[in-house]
Amino acid sequence: MVRCFLLSLLLLCLIYPAFSQQERIVLNLYKEPAGLFKNYKFFIQEVEDKRILPGANLGKVIAFGKEIPVTLPGRADKELFDYWSFSAPKKDLNALPIFITIKELSLNEKRVAPNKVTGDVKLHVRFRWYRDMQPVELTNYQTSATYTRPERDYDYQKLVKQLLDQSLTHFQKWMTLNAGKNPALARGLQLIFTEITDPKEDTVFYSPKRPLIWDDFKVRNGKPGSKYAAAVFTSFGYEGKSYPKDDHLVLEIGLKVFMVKSMSWGRLESRNAGTLRHEQIHFDITRLVVEKFKDRLRKAELTIEDYDSEIQYQFLEAFREMNQDQERYDGETGHGLNAGAQAAWDKKVAAQIAAVYEVQ
Repeated sequence: MVRCFLLSLLLLCLIYPAFSQQERIVLNLYKEPAGLFKNYKFFIQEVEDKRILPGANLGKVIAFGKEIPVTLPGRADKELFDYWSFSAPKKDLNALPIFITIKELSLNEKRVAPNKVTGDVKLHVRFRWYRDMQPVELTNYQTSATYTRPERDYDYQKLVKQLLDQSLTHFQKWMTLNAGKNPALARGLQLIFTEITDPKEDTVFYSPKRPLIWDDFKVRNGKPGSKYAAAVFTSFGYEGKSYPKDDHLVLEIGLKVFMVKSMSWGRLESRNAGTLRHEQIHFDITRLVVEKFKDRLRKAELTIEDYDSEIQYQFLEAFREMNQDQERYDGETGHGLNAGAQAAWDKKVAAQIAAVYEVQ
C-alpha cells in the first residue's frame, strides 16, 4: 500500500507541470542584448498599472484547443518597468525621471471558425514627470492591432513586445521634437529683464541720457484749483512673454518707465531749473521703484505652473511702494520749497540712478 501511494504521488508530480502549463500562457518579455535608446536624457523612474483589473493577467487566448488565460510572469507594473528600463537610458541625476501609467494592456482571442482564430491586442500608456512635486503630463501612446491566424502555436511575446517597443519609440521621438520648445519639459525658470524705450508722441520713456524738458509738460497754465507750480505724471508697467530655451522656461519681462505729456503741467511763471529738477526727481523715483520690482521678482517663488499671478501681485506691491516714495519725497521737500531737503534728495537719488546704470 505504501509503494502504491508513493508511485501515485510521483505520477501526480510528473503530470502536474504539463497540466499547469496548459492552464495559462505566460509571456516572458525577454530583453534584447542592447538598449533601444542611449543618448536622450530621460530614464524610467516608475511604472504604475492603472487598468481596471491590475495585476499579471492580460486576457484570454486560444491554445491547446481551448480558451485559456494569458499572463505576464508577475505584476504588469514590475514586468514593464524591468523591460522598459533595460531599453531606455540608465538613471542619471541630470536626466528627466519619467513615470509611465498603464491605462490599458490586453490580449484577447476567439475562435471564429474551424482552425481560424481572431485576436486583438491593445496598449494605452501615458508619460509624465514631476516638477516641484506637481505632475506634468507629457504625452500618451495608444494603439491596437487585430489579426487572424490558424489555430496553432503563436508568438505572443513578439506581438506584445512590438507594441511596448513602439510606445517607447513614440516617447523618444516626442522628446526629441519637443526638447527646448515645450514648456512642459522646462526644469526651471530664467528671468530676463529688458527696457522698453520706443518713442511715442504723448510719452517720454525714461533714459538717464534724456532728462525732462519743459516742452514735455503740455498743460501750460497749470491745473485749475492747484496751488502747486508743476506736476509730472509718471508711471511704470511691464510686458511679459515666455518661451522655452534648453532646459528652462525663459520669462522675458519688458519694463517701461514713462511720463505722459498731456497729463503733466507747469505754470508759465514757475518754469525754472529748480522746479524742473524737482519734477525730474519724481521721474527718477519711478525708475528706482522698477529696480525694486525686479528685486521682488528675483526673490519671489515663481513657479512654471503659475508665475503670472505672482508677477501681478509683486507689480501691485511695487506700484503701492512707488506712491509711498513719491509722497515721502514731496512731504520732506515741501514740494521743492525746502531747499536743504531738496538738495539732500537730489544727491541721494542721483547716486542711486548712477548705480543702476553703472551695473547695467
